[in-house]
Amino acid sequence: MPNMIASPTTTFPSPSWPTMADGAKYLLSMGRLQAEALRMTLRYQVELLAFLKNRSEQDLKLIDDLSSPDHVNEAFDLCCSFWQNAFLDYSDEAARIAEIGSDVAAETAKQVREEQKLLTKDMAGQLVM
Repeated sequence: MPNMIASPTTTFPSPSWPTMADGAKYLLSMGRLQAEALRMTLRYQVELLAFLKNRSEQDLKLIDDLSSPDHVNEAFDLCCSFWQNAFLDYSDEAARIAEIGSDVAAETAKQVREEQKLLTKDMAGQLVM
């Protein structure tokens, strides 16, 4: 196979493939997609940190209650109540995380559809010219 060297007159992509009317729109749409991903990641982190703060406070409260002389006879009940509340908190948090993911996915899908419509219009306009 001979060496293929692009000549100055060779265009990439080929003339039969329509290029976008405005390359900046493509770059902006990719930037918006990345911004959405970053926003989602930060929302997850905020939610996770709030949850961990609450759980750590509950852990500290359990330690304080168990070390208190007033609750010596209630240690088993305190531990059972603590673990019951912990399981409920974890299941509630899982539901919140799923809700955040669903909201972000719906918003991202909406933006991608809008970007796709604009891209299709641009490409159709170029084909007509």
